Amino acid sequence: MGDGRQRDREFPPGFFARMDEGVDATFYAMPRLVTHIDDAAIATVGDLYAELTIEGDVLDLMSSWVSHFHHPPRNLRVLGMNEAELAANTLASERLVHDLNVDPAIPLPDECIDDAVCCVSVDYLTRPV
Repeated sequence: MGDGRQRDREFPPGFFARMDEGVDATFYAMPRLVTHIDDAAIATVGDLYAELTIEGDVLDLMSSWVSHFHHPPRNLRVLGMNEAELAANTLASERLVHDLNVDPAIPLPDECIDDAVCCVSVDYLTRPV
């Protein structure tokens, strides 16, 4: 799967271990309508998305109630752990509640997105590669 750029990598035991190895669904069960970066960082992320011309069919991975686009892409799918948070995302055209740590396969057909973004949450993945 993939285009061959990703190679099998060996990481030392515990490399992706977390302080709290509890079930993620328990932690994310309660909606948290907060931002995890300040307003200047949010604006900078939006500027970057605009500079990269991310505007077609986009997947916002590990999303929440806000995606950081100045102008929404044509079709924004948001994937996250909390249904209420995703429902509050006014830019989203589709919402996917999915735990990538339980099942790292993205529940979408191949080749249905043009771009994917992930802002500030990649560190929550226990098997990112």
